[in-house]
Amino acid sequence: MRHVSILLALLVGLAFTSRAAAQSEDELIRGAKKEGQVLFWSSMRIEDSRALVAGFEAKYPFLKVDIFRAGGEQIVNRAITEDLSGKPTYDVLNAFALKVIQNRGLLQPYAAPEAVHYAAGFKDPQHHWVSLYSGYNVIGYNSKLVSKADAPRNWEDLLAPRWKGKLGMDNEEYFWHAGMLQYWGAEKGMKYMEALSRQDLQFRNGHALLSDLMSVGEFQVVVVVYPDQMEQMKAKGQPVDWVKTTDPILVNLAPVGIAAKAPHPNAGKLFMNYSISREGQNILQKTRRASARLDVAPLVPDMDQRKLKLVPLDPEIPTNTEHVKDFRRAFNLN
Repeated sequence: MRHVSILLALLVGLAFTSRAAAQSEDELIRGAKKEGQVLFWSSMRIEDSRALVAGFEAKYPFLKVDIFRAGGEQIVNRAITEDLSGKPTYDVLNAFALKVIQNRGLLQPYAAPEAVHYAAGFKDPQHHWVSLYSGYNVIGYNSKLVSKADAPRNWEDLLAPRWKGKLGMDNEEYFWHAGMLQYWGAEKGMKYMEALSRQDLQFRNGHALLSDLMSVGEFQVVVVVYPDQMEQMKAKGQPVDWVKTTDPILVNLAPVGIAAKAPHPNAGKLFMNYSISREGQNILQKTRRASARLDVAPLVPDMDQRKLKLVPLDPEIPTNTEHVKDFRRAFNLN
């Protein structure tokens, strides 16, 4: 019976994959021409979405894209509300917490041809989404106050006595905290976080603010920064740098997927596939978005994904509100 069950599971999986990849681009184009538009909801900066849309509309001039920009939580809540009303108005969704939508059956499988250029972990094995861009979680430091030789090389180095009272941290670093516990295991992870909480951390809200304060010397080190932001600041002459040697470097995903009841499904699939194509990713790279696509050059050589210990964050993490409570409890923020 066990062999029969395995065979049935394989057959179901093959049928699922076949349905997800059934339509050719020519078929999608014929259908899209009748639909005429795409409704794109994204948590990206509006100027980044507009740049991506401009490239898409140039390639498919018979389509127009309407952008709705909002925070990830707002996108998720609005998508659920519209589905409950029976009148969803969205075709393509992009938000870190997209797994919440997927778990409610509100995304359809689509084996986008361009998804083959993404490594496992940066795309859904059941074809519901691909990560539109990546956000690396790294340690940042003031390069005027801390030499490269003295900078921490790994997460455990932040526990050294010399950093006590000199560390900044975002007071909503929920996903990094949950990801580290998952990667290390609960026992090691909790022990580390307890030790880190005794380092007299200085909390602020927002990575941009923390980075700016670090650059003027309010903190010598910030526990989590984004290297693309560090590189922009360095280019302006600000004394900041980031650590390339941590194990792991957790990666925030930005899943993009197609609504299960998309009003314009053919146009939506064309847009999703374009957004993760090399052309689409190169457009986003010019807006300083790091790509998870394997054949797209890094923003700077130091961000080459082949040289870093990258670990994509589990997309299930944003679906569990307990992670927020765990973080706040670990760092006495309740």
